[in-house]
Amino acid sequence: MERERVGITPKSWTTDMHHGILHLGKRWYVVSAQLDEEGHAEGVRLDGPFENEAAAEAKARQSGDPKR
Repeated sequence: MERERVGITPKSWTTDMHHGILHLGKRWYVVSAQLDEEGHAEGVRLDGPFENEAAAEAKARQSGDPKR
């Protein structure tokens, strides 16, 4: 059964904790959120800033999401 995409969450995200990276200005951040079965985000968290994309990617991988 395919679920409809909700908000800006990627279709590949499932009901688990997910981490992504975000570039704002000259800094990089890690965005984390717990998605429920309906695709709603709870416990959204922004970590950073990180000096570069590689550092943010490393933090996202360290946070335990095997997809990053």
